[in-house]
Amino acid sequence: MTSPSVVSLHQSTKSTSEQLLIDVDHVSVVFGSGPQQVKALSDVTFHIASNEFVSLLGPSGCGKSTLLRIVADLLQPTTGRVRIAGQEPKQARLQREFGIVFQTPALFDWRTVRHNVELPLELRGTRRKECRRISSELLDRVGLTRFADHYPWQLSGGMQQRVSIARALALDPPLLLMDEPFSALDEFTKEKLQMELLEIKRSTGKTFLFVTHSIPEAVFLSDRIIVLSAHPGQVHSIHSVNLPAERESQLRETESFYQMITTIRNCFHEERDKAHVPSFV
Repeated sequence: MTSPSVVSLHQSTKSTSEQLLIDVDHVSVVFGSGPQQVKALSDVTFHIASNEFVSLLGPSGCGKSTLLRIVADLLQPTTGRVRIAGQEPKQARLQREFGIVFQTPALFDWRTVRHNVELPLELRGTRRKECRRISSELLDRVGLTRFADHYPWQLSGGMQQRVSIARALALDPPLLLMDEPFSALDEFTKEKLQMELLEIKRSTGKTFLFVTHSIPEAVFLSDRIIVLSAHPGQVHSIHSVNLPAERESQLRETESFYQMITTIRNCFHEERDKAHVPSFV
């Protein structure tokens, strides 16, 4: 098995420029002013190609979620720029180039599971019959067909997050942005949803930008991992995950999996020793 590798911070991607989907170019973010000023991100640059699963990994407070929100046009960078398929984030959002899944499922309790999934379609003006067809396909994909007429408060946390994923897929965007979507779930549910997410990637060819603070989760899911340093967030290193493309649960027990985890964990030991900040698991 090929050993884990680290690519240059200035290397765009392993793919051709025609396949480039996300371009983050020298992005910095500063909140506040004067003595209350806080620099959240500093000169962050990376590139993601179509059909890649890339994780943003780093300790709490390093700016992972801030960076994702900039890509999603929910925040603006202080300096630098972001492009999605060659467009500014606002244009990409208006053209529905991406879907978003947050850490906490943002579902409407008064709408059924099916009607939560159909909401983006309704807002677009999709005909009722087509809404029903698409929602039925998506609920089948995430294993919730028999819960279509339930309400979110009747579902477990893991099931609610599946609804969020189905809703994010409703408009068939090429890109999914995910902000620690499994962090509040138990390990059994988390591993099951990780497998389901990889199946969605395999069957749809979508691109994923996935925020997590879990090294094992990032290794299991990702084609590449972008490691951010502690506050302010900077790109410490970018790692290609040279593990089998078809990920099975048993991969978590292999030597190659643990080797990759160790490689990345050592990055944080280096950062912790330099900055005297706590390590994380």
